[in-house]
Amino acid sequence: MQFLKERLPLAEFSAHLRKPLPKHINLLFSLGSLAMFLLLLQAATGAFLALYYSPSPEHAHNAVTYISEEVPFGAFVRGLHHWGASAMVIIVFLHLLRVVLYSSYKAPREFTWIFGVLLLLIVLGFGFTGYLLPWDEKAYWATVVGVEIASTAPILGDFVAKVMRGGTEIGAVTLSRFYALHTIWLPWLAFGLVAVHLFFVRYYGSSGTPQNTSEEMKTGKPFYPDQVFEDVVGMLILFVILAVVALSIPVPLEDVADPTNADYDPRPEWYFLFLFQLLKYFQGPFEVIGTFVIPTVGMVLLLLLPFLDRSERAVLWKRPVALTVTTVSVGGIVLLTILGASSPKLNTQDTPQLTEQTQDATTPNTETEEVEDGEEVFDFQLTEEEVEGTAEDEEVFDFQLTEEELQ
Repeated sequence: MQFLKERLPLAEFSAHLRKPLPKHINLLFSLGSLAMFLLLLQAATGAFLALYYSPSPEHAHNAVTYISEEVPFGAFVRGLHHWGASAMVIIVFLHLLRVVLYSSYKAPREFTWIFGVLLLLIVLGFGFTGYLLPWDEKAYWATVVGVEIASTAPILGDFVAKVMRGGTEIGAVTLSRFYALHTIWLPWLAFGLVAVHLFFVRYYGSSGTPQNTSEEMKTGKPFYPDQVFEDVVGMLILFVILAVVALSIPVPLEDVADPTNADYDPRPEWYFLFLFQLLKYFQGPFEVIGTFVIPTVGMVLLLLLPFLDRSERAVLWKRPVALTVTTVSVGGIVLLTILGASSPKLNTQDTPQLTEQTQDATTPNTETEEVEDGEEVFDFQLTEEEVEGTAEDEEVFDFQLTEEELQ
């Protein structure tokens, strides 16, 4: 320990960790730590899955099947990774709502908010790029729809779609690019943004609640060990919940992707359902409004929120404009998600088979009837005389070659 103290700033680091937090800190302030825990969990489970995965259309589906059925604890780890992704979207979204609730994005924490919103985009990027990796029907066709949506963007839409596909259609290059983004590019970006985000959080300190006075901002419980203990307990509870879900609900895996199956009704993951449902209200020339305008404007407004809301810091219900905008936005997203999840799926795959079966059952087989009527006429059973005549013909038509003919 003396060796480390002489070479590392352990005393300063310990004093920084023990710095008191504001009073009135509640469990909502642990959401950021839970999001960080889920990011680490996704990295650990993803590294395990990568040991057995092969990013090629010929082997990807078989690799996922092998992980789920043959690898020890493979199904459990894949379940943690799958359900952990959904949990991460929920936790990050709730963390963002907590910041809005207490107006913690206001000065001097504008950069903390901006980097937090960028992390939300990275989380959604993880969900989109990881969606294709199982290479089953759902993953393939949902990615086709996602890339087509990107292509509707003005000016750069076609270029962006071509870069995502790696060509004119989704195939081996697309799967390789999505795998590289999911396992290399996005993790580097995520941990880099987390480092910057945490720097601003520690530099400016916790925002506390709007009711904190200047004295109460510095007289709360210390971050270590009090707040750290609460965060660790929350992480353990969250892990137990994910473990139970991973053990009780198997991760779905459909048939291997078939690019020729144009009858498949694609559905995105639940956290993209609100965009999926939004597209139904904008058709034809207005399609770009649902695919590009509304999502882009919403994200830009979210990034610029600290500069747009200059009101005095207060809880959300004491800010009428912010309360209205937040309620409409959250309510709209939840409503569109519910409508997208409850909308009936197209039964286009079953319809042709049912039609053929119905036609076979109702349409008379005229050829069979003709054969049945003509069975007495075309009787191919030979009589004894015909059999004897055939035996005589066999002697006449002897096709056995002599040695001279063979030469």
